[in-house]
Amino acid sequence: MFEFNIKKQSPYIWVDLIGKLISDEDATNMMDTISLELSSKNPFIIMNLKDLNYINSSGFNNFLKVLTLSRNIDGDTILCNTNNNINQLLITTKLNTIFKIENEINSIEDYINKK
Repeated sequence: MFEFNIKKQSPYIWVDLIGKLISDEDATNMMDTISLELSSKNPFIIMNLKDLNYINSSGFNNFLKVLTLSRNIDGDTILCNTNNNINQLLITTKLNTIFKIENEINSIEDYINKK
């Protein structure tokens, strides 16, 4: 089961990912919501992976779609709070060279203060 929660504080959109992201069907609602919220006023996506237990190639494909959407409007996508398994997958797939990855970020405010 996959769930997500979104919070906004311009220019950032914070997305909590919860559960298992293993299919495009799981991510459809998330992608639709992010697409609606993403704008020139909110071009940066922070994806909190703290409660994401599992992800496969389909899930990573959706991360890449979010990254593309944000970079197309001069923003970026930041992954934060990756667990060891997801971090290893990011390294193995070399996605760690494409995404900015931060740890110990609990909120948009934490991210802004650590910038």
